[in-house]
Amino acid sequence: MKIPAFAFAALSLAASVAAFGAPTIPAAPITSKNVKIEKIQPAVIGTPEFVVTGTTVKRSQPQKWLEIEVEFAVEGVEIVDELTFKFDVLLNGKLCPGEITHINLPKGKDRYTIMYVSPRNLERITDGHPLNPAMIQNAWVTILRQGQVLALSSMKGKTVPLPNMALTPGMLSPKADTPFAPLWSDRYEAVKPTNR
Repeated sequence: MKIPAFAFAALSLAASVAAFGAPTIPAAPITSKNVKIEKIQPAVIGTPEFVVTGTTVKRSQPQKWLEIEVEFAVEGVEIVDELTFKFDVLLNGKLCPGEITHINLPKGKDRYTIMYVSPRNLERITDGHPLNPAMIQNAWVTILRQGQVLALSSMKGKTVPLPNMALTPGMLSPKADTPFAPLWSDRYEAVKPTNR
C-alpha cells in the first residue's frame, strides 16, 4: 500500500511532536520600543486600618507613608518574561534607591508597579520634620531587562539627569513588605519571588 507524500509528512510531524513536544517559536527580542513609562506619581497616604476579630485591640496612631506608583505600558509583544524597575527617589536632599522585579507582564497599557517609604524611614530622611511636598524633589525610574536599559524617566521629565550623589539605601520597600501587601493585588504586576 502506497502512502501519499503529504500524509507521510503529516504522520512524521505528528510523531515528532509526540516525541519532542510542540515546536517552539523563538521569542521576539524585547527593546526600548516595547516598554514605555507613562507616569511616576508620588502620594502621601495613611497606614491602612483593618478590622480584626479574635485578638486584643492595641492602640496605635496611624502614620503617614510615601508611595511612588509607576504607570507603564508593554507594546508590540504579547508578554515579557521579566522586567526590573530601579527606583531612585530624591527626598529632602537624600537619594534613596530601591528595586523590584516583575514577571509575566502582558501586553497593554495601565500596568503598574509601586514602592513605599515607611513612616520611620520618612522620619529619618526628614530629620524628624513632617513630610511636605517640597521635600519630594524628584523620582527616577529605570526599566531594565537582563541588565539592558529599556526605559528611563523622572517625575519631573525625561531630560532631568539622575544626580551624582551618595545613596541612602534601605529606605524604599516593596508593597509585600508593608501593611498594604493584601490590597489592590489585581492592580499591580506579579513580583518575582526572592530567596529569603
